[in-house]
Amino acid sequence: MDPHTNTRGQFTNYLSSIPFPDFAAPVWKAYFTRHQVLLEKLAHHPAMVPNLQQTYKTPANSKIKSIFSGILLVGLWYVVDSFFFKVDPSLQNLSKEAQEMWLDAVGRATFTKMLILDTKPGTLNIMTETAYPDQRGQNPEFGEEILELARHLDD
Repeated sequence: MDPHTNTRGQFTNYLSSIPFPDFAAPVWKAYFTRHQVLLEKLAHHPAMVPNLQQTYKTPANSKIKSIFSGILLVGLWYVVDSFFFKVDPSLQNLSKEAQEMWLDAVGRATFTKMLILDTKPGTLNIMTETAYPDQRGQNPEFGEEILELARHLDD
């Protein structure tokens, strides 16, 4: 996919519809499936909907709202596309590099979970408000469904 011509919606649809291989290890399947579901929910969060038809490289309509969900989306796109497809889904006989990629994917899942669940004062809110101080206080809420998905992202 080309970030200059494909939309955020196309990236999300592509990554959220990729089937996992039958031979994948149960833990790989669980991580992969959880990331796909969360990716889909975040992409269609009301804060992101205005940006779905823009190309990936086009600046977002609402900076703080899109950054709020976009930081997470980019991280999830990266994990799903880069890590899960460079690590043998069977998790058998992994090279040192593949083991490191797998551990990085697991670490990113934990970090994503922390960003979503941390609400006091909210690391993600602080990150977005620091980048866009003129939009302070305009951070959207994730909602219970996304919070519940995040709680189990790294199980």
